[in-house]
Amino acid sequence: MPETFIWSPQKGYSVESAPNVAVVKLGDGYEQRQVKGINPLMPKYSLTFKGVEDRKCVRTNTAREAEAFIKARMAVESFYWTPSDTGVQGLFVCRSWSMVKTGQMYELTATFEQVPR
Repeated sequence: MPETFIWSPQKGYSVESAPNVAVVKLGDGYEQRQVKGINPLMPKYSLTFKGVEDRKCVRTNTAREAEAFIKARMAVESFYWTPSDTGVQGLFVCRSWSMVKTGQMYELTATFEQVPR
């Protein structure tokens, strides 16, 4: 059973949606379009997580913990996550992410793609 992603991203994020549609080109510029599959609209969330590394006190670093969770799945295992815009838990994978470190500040940028259950 998939694990649940528990870290909260920054409040501002973007959602990309692209319906999965089959297109058949006909003559004279006409085309026929049909929805593909039973889950034709699977959103992608571009998220940012921030954290501070402070060796003097024990504080969680959201960015590093979230990255460790994502790395452990290596885009193969899916995980549960609840987007704040829908409030509905879904199944996601993370195929790409990047980490920027500036001083003690870490900033993780990740793309969560919803996948069928």
